[in-house]
Amino acid sequence: MRRFLQHTGLFILFCLLQTLIFERLLLGPFFAPCVYLLFLLLFPFGYSTFLILLWSFAIGISVDLFSAGALGVHASASICLGLLRSGILKMVTTKGEIGQLTIPGPRTLGTPWYFVYVITSLFVHHTLLFGLESFYFTNLYLIIVRIVCSTILNTLLIALLHTTFFNSKHLTDT
Repeated sequence: MRRFLQHTGLFILFCLLQTLIFERLLLGPFFAPCVYLLFLLLFPFGYSTFLILLWSFAIGISVDLFSAGALGVHASASICLGLLRSGILKMVTTKGEIGQLTIPGPRTLGTPWYFVYVITSLFVHHTLLFGLESFYFTNLYLIIVRIVCSTILNTLLIALLHTTFFNSKHLTDT
């Protein structure tokens, strides 16, 4: 029950941060801040894929409902990230290590592997998000520039938020 309440609080926090602050930032056509993805990246290793997919859909559709844009785009990209998350985590950890770790972070994965995890996750999410958003590929180079720029921006934002506010030590179950 404690874990559910903790995730519900983080869900509300990230929805509010995304829709009230980061959606309103005008950083140019190539930068799209998506800090709500940290919510999905912070899930403990032991969660089932089904529960992660439910939370992914919930946060994605919430961002879609409270922001301007096509309905379902963030939800689709978030579900894709939720589905591929365990594969990305297996890519950055050694066999057997996942059972010993609790929450993905710089302390548990190591800083270089944590950034590989974050960058890969963001790249997957942004590729689907911006691909669905544009819906056609006549200006493919602009979509690629937007994916790369947004991935860099969000990596920096997520690293800043994670190290400042979401210390892995405080998120583990006691």
